[in-house]
Amino acid sequence: MDKSKKYMLAGAILTAAGVSLMTYTANRYTSFKKVVARTIRLEDIASLEITRLSSVPGEQKDIVVTEPEAIKQICDDFADVRLMKSARNVSTDNKYSYYIIIVQADRKQRFDIILKGRQHMIIYDNDMNNPHLKAYKIMGSFHPQALKLAFA
Repeated sequence: MDKSKKYMLAGAILTAAGVSLMTYTANRYTSFKKVVARTIRLEDIASLEITRLSSVPGEQKDIVVTEPEAIKQICDDFADVRLMKSARNVSTDNKYSYYIIIVQADRKQRFDIILKGRQHMIIYDNDMNNPHLKAYKIMGSFHPQALKLAFA
């Protein structure tokens, strides 16, 4: 094999490896907006059923948020959250974990979101045709102030 064919072969291998790596990386990173917000419009949300679980056994509080402005504020906290696919078994780094059910105006329960501290989020999509669960690591800082205020 002459020198030019070796360079072409090496170039083709490097290009294939680069495309594979870019595809893998693109499929691994996403955002809350891509996973949830593009699937359900804010005006279609009738309520948020939220349970706050504590690391202290037996300490649990449930609320239902129906006020459109409060729903919007909570959703805005999540809107720009960047996510990276991760393992499903994650531990919390915070005293509280939150279990959020997004209920649509037609009373269908579309998404279940488990927020484990400020580092991990599990999203269950109750799509009738393709229900699925995915776990994510939250990339960057995340401070859900409206969610905390709902329990104040």
